[in-house]
Amino acid sequence: MRTSIIKRFATRHHWDRMMVSFWFAPALMALAAVLLAWAMYRLDILIPNEALENSHLVLSGTVGELRSYLLFLAGTVLATASVVFALLTLPLSTVVAQYGSRLLRLFLRDRTTKFVLGMFVATFVYCVAAALSIRPVEVLPDGPQLTATVGLYLELATFASLILLVQHISTMLQAPNIAAAAGAELLDVINAEFPADIKRDDDSKAGLGIRPNSEGIPDNLAEKEKESYSVRVTSTGYIQFIDLDSLLTLAQEKNLVIRLLHRPGYFVSSGMVVAMVWPADWVDEKLDRLISRAFQIGNVRTPTQDIEYAVNQLTEMAVRAMGLNDPFTAMTCLDHIGNGLVKFIRQSENGSHYANPESRLHLAAGQVTFESLLCAAFDMLRHASCNNAKVLLHMLEVIDAIGQESKATEVRQLLLYHVGLIQAESQVGNLIEQDRQSIQRRGEELRKKFEGVASIYSF
Repeated sequence: MRTSIIKRFATRHHWDRMMVSFWFAPALMALAAVLLAWAMYRLDILIPNEALENSHLVLSGTVGELRSYLLFLAGTVLATASVVFALLTLPLSTVVAQYGSRLLRLFLRDRTTKFVLGMFVATFVYCVAAALSIRPVEVLPDGPQLTATVGLYLELATFASLILLVQHISTMLQAPNIAAAAGAELLDVINAEFPADIKRDDDSKAGLGIRPNSEGIPDNLAEKEKESYSVRVTSTGYIQFIDLDSLLTLAQEKNLVIRLLHRPGYFVSSGMVVAMVWPADWVDEKLDRLISRAFQIGNVRTPTQDIEYAVNQLTEMAVRAMGLNDPFTAMTCLDHIGNGLVKFIRQSENGSHYANPESRLHLAAGQVTFESLLCAAFDMLRHASCNNAKVLLHMLEVIDAIGQESKATEVRQLLLYHVGLIQAESQVGNLIEQDRQSIQRRGEELRKKFEGVASIYSF
């Protein structure tokens, strides 16, 4: 079960790389257009023109006229494509300027935009491919009427999609919709990291069937560093993805224990140690190279395995909104952050350990913690909102919603810690006394609500 989930990570990583590019969908649609042009031309050969001469929905003409008509349609689409590219650059510049470059990936993943772009590319390719496939009149006297007619209908559908693009962009650029898209991506990352179909085992470690003292598991991995082999990366950047499937396969085949030192999203420099392997004597140069290749390093973080980055997207949008004096957008982002954290509590597990059926540990991987997600969600936004009581109060409401989801002492301790930070932030902000008192009262209400849980910090 767990191995199949690890394979989902690799599939999700490669699929995400294709989905954030503008070329993938248009390329597929262009290939389909070539196949359609070939199929329609073959159909034209089978159906004589006399059978279609009375139809008002089918174009008629000589071979040369229909070829010229198809080339004219291709030129029209190519000329109109400039309008499409102008419309595409508008949301790109708006998203970068107002919400930050990290949210640009949400626009790049948009299916409607890529569909419209693909319609223009596919129609152009179809008309050119159909025109080039038409044989001379000496070889085939009948003109390809059905082929030219389909080109006309594709042209009409393409211009209709242009209207769809204008409507879609006007809707997509609204702040609540962008926040909703970022929130949906956060939920997708959590669902991929912690699938809901994984059953917990009360007698197991992290719900994965690993006994704490299973045979072959070092009692203290940190104390074994001197006896381990250090795997180093050869490039500099962020860990975008770790191929756990290949690492687990190597560990099982070689009977190794692998400890990953950094999770996706961590910045590494060339030569930094990213994994420890036991026994060290069993690792040769080839195995070292295979393990290091499992770490995908890049210039930007991706949310494939990085839940904190998905939270950061919403946090950055909220912080920028506060800089533009737009507290409503910030509160919308907080709602989606709270929804994601609730989802994380429901489906998360403490740590990631992957083992073979005999419960011998082969791979130990660090995992994002609830504490780090809370800090990513609230710390910067709390500072940016110190002069706005409504946003600070809304943060307390989100904390209340999260606290209702979990009765765990550790979770509520962390929540109360951030409640204290919000109360302290209100004291140094430029707020009137009534707003400060409102925040203090709401904070005390949460402390009483989470009764029996003492904060790990005092204020």
